[in-house]
Amino acid sequence: MSGFGVIEIAAELAERGHLPSHCSRHGRPAVKRADFTLQSKVRLEGSRARRVGVFGALGMAERLDQHARTVRVTEVKGWPLCEVCTRTRTGWLSVAAIMFVGGLLLFVGSLIVGMLAEKGTMQELAGVAMAGFALTILAAFPFSRAGMSRVIGAVTAPEGGTVLVNHPSPAFLAELPDR
Repeated sequence: MSGFGVIEIAAELAERGHLPSHCSRHGRPAVKRADFTLQSKVRLEGSRARRVGVFGALGMAERLDQHARTVRVTEVKGWPLCEVCTRTRTGWLSVAAIMFVGGLLLFVGSLIVGMLAEKGTMQELAGVAMAGFALTILAAFPFSRAGMSRVIGAVTAPEGGTVLVNHPSPAFLAELPDR
């Protein structure tokens, strides 16, 4: 990690793909270039429980509308990823896929076996079904760890004109134009 804190890159540079040839996080040479969408972090007003709980679907629609109006998106072209970033992302996506597919197979398989099995085995199969269901839901955690924003340490700024990179490497900074 570098001591540079958070730097801003013009969104036009990221959208046109005019980015350095070194990884923003590790400073290693890029082995892959990735195209993806970066969103700004949105802070919604009001309590989620109150809005959705009291107003139900209408409250949820209002929150979704507020999110859509405030989120800013940058279409990034050719962001440099080093071997470590690529391996990290692939690893987390693999874990998420194994957990999701494995959980789904456990859940569906136990239901099918339950339909075909004797009556006395239902409690064990219910436990397997619940474990499969839980595993499927828990797959969201490694999937979120594999998100490009988290892997590269960048988000779109709240106003949408820049991409904010958290603690960029010196090699990445050295190749940025106008620095």
